[in-house]
Amino acid sequence: MKDLSFFQENQLTDHGESLFEHLPGFLYFVKDKDLRFVAVNNRLCEKIGAPAEEILGKTDYDFFPPSRADAFAKDDRQVLETGVPIHNKVELVPRGKGFVDWSSTTKVALRNQSGKIIAVAGTTRPFASGLSGIDIDSELGDVLKHMRENFSNSLKVTDLARMAHLSVSAFERKFKKHLHMTPLHYIRHLRIQDACYQLSHDSMPLSQIAANCGFVDQSHFSREFSRIMNETPLSYRKRHRASS
Repeated sequence: MKDLSFFQENQLTDHGESLFEHLPGFLYFVKDKDLRFVAVNNRLCEKIGAPAEEILGKTDYDFFPPSRADAFAKDDRQVLETGVPIHNKVELVPRGKGFVDWSSTTKVALRNQSGKIIAVAGTTRPFASGLSGIDIDSELGDVLKHMRENFSNSLKVTDLARMAHLSVSAFERKFKKHLHMTPLHYIRHLRIQDACYQLSHDSMPLSQIAANCGFVDQSHFSREFSRIMNETPLSYRKRHRASS
């Protein structure tokens, strides 16, 4: 569903809405320069938990925690100001009860007939589906399984490359091609994903969670968590404990 007045005023006709309405798993949206939703598909409405009529004209801040809304807004403004698209950005997105899921997001600028940027359009899909083609008959299949099962241990890129029967440079190139991040970034995201669950479901000290997830110490854990989740571990714990 879309805000017809916005698209008529800017003489926009086809912006991909009908296509993404029928692609399973894809969330689709368009936001104006004030970051207000002007188009959403049904899947996004289901994710937010509100009908399109209640979403159009509002922003991420009306539906998401400030820390996540800040992160979404930062990327939106970057695309609106530069016109440079963001392709397949892999990130962790909360799905309730302290759990977080991997997602892959792409954002592009929409221009009117005179070439002026007037909106940002984006899609988000579950990133797990992007791994399905890697896990079978691939040098990376066994390595990814090993990383997911042993992320709390000390994992060296040289050992992972050897497991894949590739040189370090070839392994890193192939890994980034398929997962859009380096092996070390992937390990950090796995650790943060596990930390999110522990923070919301256990009362153990942050130092213990840091150790459980493979971080050097609590300080290192807090820095990485804040960088990836856009809020501190303590803030995340308080917010999810309050909502449980």
